[in-house]
Amino acid sequence: MKIKITMTIKIKSKAQSWSIDIAIGVIVFVLAFFVFYTLLNANPNARVNELKKEATIIIKQVGSKDSKLSIVDNNEINDTRIGSLKNINYEELKRALRIEGDFCIYLEDDKGDIVLINRSYKGVGSSNIDLGGTPCSQK
Repeated sequence: MKIKITMTIKIKSKAQSWSIDIAIGVIVFVLAFFVFYTLLNANPNARVNELKKEATIIIKQVGSKDSKLSIVDNNEINDTRIGSLKNINYEELKRALRIEGDFCIYLEDDKGDIVLINRSYKGVGSSNIDLGGTPCSQK
């Protein structure tokens, strides 16, 4: 007489998938932590230096005699030239100045008060920048 004994072992895949889910979750959490840590600890001085660099570029472009974007004639502001900057589309002006950030070109008197350009608007540039509660390129 032969006796045959058969054993079947069933492996439940639920336990394995659960541990893989936990491992993936931990990896995602750690990656998210490092991304936020990197973003929050970015050097603020680097951004300030970049803005100063772009401001210098704008000043050189509008103050140079050789630039087609120049607004200065014989050490004086030429109203016609600064008015022509106002007529250029903001994105085109931004490309011509070769800068990435938003900007506003405005004039101040010796007391620090904003001088209206062509007696009508406060500045030339991005409407996202406020000058005394008014967007840069508006009256």
